[in-house]
Amino acid sequence: MTTPSRRILFVDDEGIQRDTIKKMLIMLGYDVQLAKDANEALEISRKEKFSLIITDLMMPEIGGAQLCQQIREINETAVIYAFSGYLSELDSDQLKDVGFDGHLCKPVKIEVLKHAIEGAFEKNVQRQGRAADTP
Repeated sequence: MTTPSRRILFVDDEGIQRDTIKKMLIMLGYDVQLAKDANEALEISRKEKFSLIITDLMMPEIGGAQLCQQIREINETAVIYAFSGYLSELDSDQLKDVGFDGHLCKPVKIEVLKHAIEGAFEKNVQRQGRAADTP
């Protein structure tokens, strides 16, 4: 299994959304892996570690909230952000209860994405440090 470093997994069932975010992340200098749905994201997550996972909330079969809970079982130090155009309908406390660390609204501006990623990587480093200290 690879180490997370500064790798990002982006999950969205919309191809245009995946392509757009991938271009933005590459432009910002990040290593990005894409998944078209929750099942593919889980398969990838079992083989590779990511510091940050950004997932759409509304996807067929398994939604983002359920994916978040399942990824927490695989990678407890990952930072997971919800990504949706419908976040106004969801309470940030509800997202935290599910296991999300934060959220991004569609469409996302590159400056907002960059700031969120920087914060996520800082949080991930802190989590890894705490996990290493735990016997």
